[in-house]
Amino acid sequence: MTHRAACATPGGGRVRARDTGDHETSAFAPPAWARDVGRWSWIVVGVSIVLLVVALLVAATQLLVYATLFAVLFGATFLPIADWLTRHRVPRWLAALLVLVGLLVLAVVITLVIVYGLVNQVPSVQETLDDAAATIEDALNSTDFPESTVDSVKSGLSSLMQELASGAAGAVAGVVSAVGSLLFGIFIAINIMVWVLIQGRKIGAWASHHLPPVPQPVAYEILAGSARFFRGYIWGSTIVGLFNAAVLGLGAVVIGVPMAGTIAIVAWLTNYIPYFGAIMSGAFAVLIALGAGGTSKAIPMLILVIIANGFLQTVISQFALGSALDLHPLAVLFATTAGGIAFGAVGGVFAAPFLKIGLDAYRRMKEAGLFGPVPAAEVAAAPDGAAAEAAASDMANGPPGPGD
Repeated sequence: MTHRAACATPGGGRVRARDTGDHETSAFAPPAWARDVGRWSWIVVGVSIVLLVVALLVAATQLLVYATLFAVLFGATFLPIADWLTRHRVPRWLAALLVLVGLLVLAVVITLVIVYGLVNQVPSVQETLDDAAATIEDALNSTDFPESTVDSVKSGLSSLMQELASGAAGAVAGVVSAVGSLLFGIFIAINIMVWVLIQGRKIGAWASHHLPPVPQPVAYEILAGSARFFRGYIWGSTIVGLFNAAVLGLGAVVIGVPMAGTIAIVAWLTNYIPYFGAIMSGAFAVLIALGAGGTSKAIPMLILVIIANGFLQTVISQFALGSALDLHPLAVLFATTAGGIAFGAVGGVFAAPFLKIGLDAYRRMKEAGLFGPVPAAEVAAAPDGAAAEAAASDMANGPPGPGD
């Protein structure tokens, strides 16, 4: 039998009845744990489908998504500079323009420094490579190998060079296409970043009104915290870049490689580009060493680059980013690795700050009561019979979900 009871409220009202007895169930009804497993299985399936759809959308609009992410990252990072200029009677649009111009000038300076160093060392590098090729040829000629074997090795190398040359056209076309996409992405990112610098807080306030069921104040705190975490990520990356610059710069001085200051600057500034930045700065340092002293300086420099951009950078980045984002170093390591595996270099950039943003958003929404029953203070404050009605409804239907 099912017994039902009605509750009277202090104001004399009545609330709807709720079950108080045992339910008659079939002998073939599944146990409670099986129902729970089935319910959570469907939840996992639904979440997996949503994640798959999101991944497909990101893949289809990859250029726009990446441009937006980097625009928000740099816009949130340099927003305080625009605020400072605005407080000193600089119009907001002009403050945003000054910040943008400063970043573009910095990017141009970095590019010119890298190109200048490479162009100056190209003749020396070419001469070193020619000497290495001549040494290999002399070694082959001085051996006891038959003439036919030596000629076969030479012809094989010649055929390899011809194949590489035949594929150069396709490689150049690929590079041109990649550069075109990069420039278009930069153009989109610049436009988005300008609006973030001019109306970043207004955009955040508007977005906080359109994130149901999260209350507007909580949503705005989450968005404002996201901007702070992005700035913390840039600050942590700056610390890692300065460390790499010091290691490579001092190492170049010890080894006797020229342009040690340029090598340090390139190592610092390219550090903000994950993975590829380390390759660029490492290749730059090794080429400078190869042109200046041949393999006797290039090999020690290569070893130093591998150590600095490998084990040492991993250790320093875990602690630097963990401190800046208030995350455990292991959490930063796992997040960065998982992001890099799933989404490549861009995933490695945003994994740690996104992890912190997610944890902070969960904490704030939990404090707002979105992941639990209605707070007792709100139930007690309900007028007349509404409080008892809310309590009875909560007991009968279970805790409300995020959309209730």
